[in-house]
Amino acid sequence: MQKYSLIICTFLLVALGCKEEKLGPLTKGGNAPGQVSNVTVENLPGRATLRYSIPSDPDLLYIKAVYETRPGKTMEVISSFYNNSMTLEGFGNTEEREVQLYSVSKTEAASTPVTVKVKPLTPPVQAAFASLAFEPDFGGIRATFVNEDSANIVIGVLTRDPQGEPLPADMHYTSQKAGAFFVRGFDDTPRWFGLYVRDRWQNHSDTVWKQVTPLFEEKLDKKLFKGMSLPTDAKAWGSVQLQNLWNDVVSGGQSSSTTWFRTQNGSGVPHHITFDLGVTARISRIIQVPRGAFDEKTLLYSAGDPQLYEIWGSNSPATDGSFNGWTKLQDCEVVKVSGLPIGINSDEDISRAQAGHEFMIPADAPPVRYIRIKMLQTFGNADYFWMAELTFFGEIQ
Repeated sequence: MQKYSLIICTFLLVALGCKEEKLGPLTKGGNAPGQVSNVTVENLPGRATLRYSIPSDPDLLYIKAVYETRPGKTMEVISSFYNNSMTLEGFGNTEEREVQLYSVSKTEAASTPVTVKVKPLTPPVQAAFASLAFEPDFGGIRATFVNEDSANIVIGVLTRDPQGEPLPADMHYTSQKAGAFFVRGFDDTPRWFGLYVRDRWQNHSDTVWKQVTPLFEEKLDKKLFKGMSLPTDAKAWGSVQLQNLWNDVVSGGQSSSTTWFRTQNGSGVPHHITFDLGVTARISRIIQVPRGAFDEKTLLYSAGDPQLYEIWGSNSPATDGSFNGWTKLQDCEVVKVSGLPIGINSDEDISRAQAGHEFMIPADAPPVRYIRIKMLQTFGNADYFWMAELTFFGEIQ
């Protein structure tokens, strides 16, 4: 009987029809809450913080600010009735503008707005633009910037096509307070480069243009590289091979014996490895891709990942494995751009590792054929080290 009653009830419900209602406030209408009062403004770079007294009203739900970051671009910020302040962001210039502050009740009734004026200080997109500088470098340019507010910005790089029209060349994403980056892949002929800055609210700076001539360099042919084993060199770990450092394989996981090179446990600090470039060249720069850049990312900036090391060069290395006949080409320090502790990596940390850590060799360094990597410290203070790949650029002599 109970079963049939249920069927009958269901039939009646279908016959009578169903009305779908959208959930909303439990009650609508009602009186709007009072206005905020005692509003003060703190103008900051590209933003402004408002502080105010909240009206005493049991139905108050939140405070809403409505403002334009630029003509036609309206933004809203909502702050709970528990707070007596809010920060407005997204301003791309220092022009004074109005902000409307509304008190809103639980029934979405809004008060008459209180109008205040804000005048943001120089926004990061403009401050970073003012700091931009770039000079010719090997295969392109080296650009520097200052970003005091540690804002999330993008530095766009342009060049020009044969007709003189702007052409995208690179995008550098950063939140660093200051830094440098390189744009490569160009020959040694005069070329126009332009730099601009953009933020996440699509505020753009102007573009600074300059004609420069990139310095000549070429990528050294890794097929000519050969491993060496001098008496004092560290031994390889397990079945891994020294040539893994120049086989252009940078991923494959821990089970792969061709992805990375590793020295034995107990190799000591410092310890070194040696190899032959196959040609004599004036080295311009070196790119080191760490193990774990593309997989095994937990190994990045930890354990055997190099932090401090030296690059040495020679044309006639001593057969006894000493440093007689060797010249130091560069001191290398891998800097974790985020500054986060070991075990925590930002997207920017990973991106930098995947692009490779780049080290410039002084222009007055001598041409060399043999390379020695002398390991001084890893991120995990290990007595061994690992790397995935080494790439050399320069001019063959």
